[in-house]
Amino acid sequence: NCHGVVLDAEGRKLSKKLRNYPDPEEVMETIGSDALRWYLMSSPILRGGDLKIAADGSGIADVVRLVLNPVWNAFHFFTLYANADGYRARFRTDAKGDLDRYLLAKTRELVDAATEAMDAYDLAGACNQVVAYLDALNNWYIRRSRERFWAPGGVSVEGDARAADKADAFDTLPTALVVLSRVVAPLLPMLAEEIHT
Repeated sequence: NCHGVVLDAEGRKLSKKLRNYPDPEEVMETIGSDALRWYLMSSPILRGGDLKIAADGSGIADVVRLVLNPVWNAFHFFTLYANADGYRARFRTDAKGDLDRYLLAKTRELVDAATEAMDAYDLAGACNQVVAYLDALNNWYIRRSRERFWAPGGVSVEGDARAADKADAFDTLPTALVVLSRVVAPLLPMLAEEIHT
């Protein structure tokens, strides 16, 4: 057996007669196709385990909260403050600050680990790598860099260390987001397309 079985919350096989499954079209309309796609690809079903799915689709909705929203929130955080400062970010990986180096290193690790998992057809493993990365992105980098984005003044003041640090933050975050969108493109194609463009 190369995959598991999709079951309802009580452990019964899904059945048209019992209608013990969420309507896929309704799930895609209300929760989204990326969430459904991620839910299935990150599940134990691809490793031969069984997948229990609630009739109300609550497990799929959790994907929005735990995966899609953190990606979208990081993107929104960047665009909000970059637009407020009128800053046009550049793709670069040469920032010198510890937080920037940390995020760039984590981004490189994500690329390597997700590529290795995808090359081995381990979709759930690739999904796990992305979830771990989102913790580093949001809880370590953005949370600890907020004051850098909020710093008063512009980012183009020549010789001003605070302005240079702010520019590094404004360039490092979208660099990480562009790379993240490329990594998650096979897993979250709609969200990746939106962020990448």
